[in-house]
Amino acid sequence: MDELNNFGEVTNNASLERYNTYGIKTSCKYLVKPNNVDNLISLVNFLNNSEIKYYVIGKGSNVILPDTLFNGVIISLELLNSVEFNGNIVTVDAGISLSSFVQKCINNNLSGLEYLATIPGTVGGALVGNAGVKDHETYDNVLSVEVIRNKKLVKLDRKDINVSYRHTEFKNTSDIIVRATFKLSEGNAEEMNSIVKESRKKRLASQPLEYKNAGSVFKNPEGNYAGKLIESVGLKGYSIGDASISEKHANFIINKGNATSKDIKDLIKVVQDKVYKEYNIKLELEQIVIDWD
Repeated sequence: MDELNNFGEVTNNASLERYNTYGIKTSCKYLVKPNNVDNLISLVNFLNNSEIKYYVIGKGSNVILPDTLFNGVIISLELLNSVEFNGNIVTVDAGISLSSFVQKCINNNLSGLEYLATIPGTVGGALVGNAGVKDHETYDNVLSVEVIRNKKLVKLDRKDINVSYRHTEFKNTSDIIVRATFKLSEGNAEEMNSIVKESRKKRLASQPLEYKNAGSVFKNPEGNYAGKLIESVGLKGYSIGDASISEKHANFIINKGNATSKDIKDLIKVVQDKVYKEYNIKLELEQIVIDWD
């Protein structure tokens, strides 16, 4: 489809293995990387007008892609990665990795995001899922978010965005987040780098980062921990195919080599069923299951 070249970099019959952190071996007919926001808007309008199916992805760190070929256009935002500083007000594109963005803020002695530095994925993904760690969430410092909505770029104030624990309204809409503006505070780069270093050390010690994974699988139920519940029902190390409950942290599913999307989803169901049977608690997914249809 030659028209796609008008909007950015195009790859035909592209593997998506590196675009999802589970490493699921799936693919798409076309992969397009718009090189600016105007091209992204034009691309989305073209696809909508042409009735061509499309899906937007970041680094795929919190998603479960299907095993099947996507017979349409996958839009990758990785070329949308600019950051603009104006005092303590920072505007950032959705495609930059969260860790890179946080480090840029630290280098500019701006505090507020350093606790999020070790969370994988992009800024856009963090904004969709309100990514966070204990006592710190993405939206703690957000002023506004710009999205493509109804073929136009729309700016939404933070107060007008529905946000909760590991969830935002963007999980349930067709809006495409393109950039956001944060208000940070003055900080000390050395102190913030120490926080990042300690956070990275704890993450390496407690999470199975030596395997492909997509982060925490389930939200923590109120007053409890998903990993603790899963471990208590004896599922640590339980596997379906090459998808396995991590021995290091039971709220992680790891890919030991060639795990399929079906393996991962079947394993999720086993966990949910067993925890529900034992504790009458329905574990809610933190990860997003993608269905090309």
